[in-house]
Amino acid sequence: MARHRWLILGTAAVGVVMVFAAAVLVTARPDLFSGPGGASQCRAATAIQKATAPLAEGPMAAFQTTTPVSLVDLPYGDGRTLSDFAGRTILLNLWATWCAPCRAEMADLAQLQQRLGSDAFEVVAVSIDSNDANRPEDFLAETNAEALAYHREPTLALFNSLRTAGLALGMPTTLLVGSDGCVAGTLAGAAPWGGPQAERLVRAALAADTGSGQ
Repeated sequence: MARHRWLILGTAAVGVVMVFAAAVLVTARPDLFSGPGGASQCRAATAIQKATAPLAEGPMAAFQTTTPVSLVDLPYGDGRTLSDFAGRTILLNLWATWCAPCRAEMADLAQLQQRLGSDAFEVVAVSIDSNDANRPEDFLAETNAEALAYHREPTLALFNSLRTAGLALGMPTTLLVGSDGCVAGTLAGAAPWGGPQAERLVRAALAADTGSGQ
C-alpha cells in the first residue's frame, strides 16, 4: 500500500512539473518577443509565410512556416540586437565549429549569399562558439564559406531565447526573417541552401517581402 501511495505521489509530482514547464514555455514567448515590431506588425513576415509555405517540399521539406513574431529585441552579443538587420530579409543561421551538420552546409550558405546577397537580402550566419574567438573565423575558411560575414554570439543569449520560444532545437538552426524583423519560417538541421529549391524559396520570400509594402 505504501509503495502504491508513493507511485501516485510520484506521478502527481511529474504532472505538476510538466504543467509548470508548459506554463514557462507559454509565458516566456510574450516576454521575449514583445515591444515595437510585435506580431501585429509583422506584415512582411506574414506575406513571406504565405509565399513560401507551398515551397516546403523536396530538399526543402524540412522548412516550416511559423506564426510571425518579432525578433528585433533579441540580444545579439556585445549589447546589439537583431534590429541591426531591420529593413532587409535575412536568413539567420546559428552554427558552431563542433557541429558536424553545420560544417556540411556552410559552403551552401555561402553560395546562396554569393548569388542573392544584396542590400535587400543577407545570409547572417552566427557562430555560438564560446571559447576561441579566432576558431570560428578559421572555420569559415576551412569550409569554403568566406563569402559569409563573420558574426559571433558567444553568450548563447540569442540561441537560448530562440530555444525557449520553440524556434531553435539544436545546431544548426536557420530562420527566415522578414524586413520587419519578424520570423516567417524555420528549418532545423542542415539543408542544401546552395541548391535551386532553396534559391526558389528565398526568391519567393524576397518578392513577397517587397510586395508587402513594409
